[in-house]
Amino acid sequence: MLRKILILVVALVIVVLIARLPAFPLISEMREITQDGESLSQTWGFVSMPEFYAAAQFAKVGWLNSTWNNYLILAVVNHVALILAFFGVRNLLTHMFQKN
Repeated sequence: MLRKILILVVALVIVVLIARLPAFPLISEMREITQDGESLSQTWGFVSMPEFYAAAQFAKVGWLNSTWNNYLILAVVNHVALILAFFGVRNLLTHMFQKN
């Protein structure tokens, strides 16, 4: 029983550390206003989950609904990746420390 709890705790800690790595996609929109008019450009980059949350909060307040929808889609993708990482790490640790 202690082994299962330890495996879950270690898997959770590893996933939290993975969330701090700049491995999650983020779309950034830049708006430029000149004398000729307004232009909007988008760039993709990779950030950590805390940076993603900060950018998403800014997008929710300052940008259009279409941009906020893009952030929601990326949030689902990023969270699914973290959930899959948790189960993968847990299975790996279970197989490594399984009693023979």
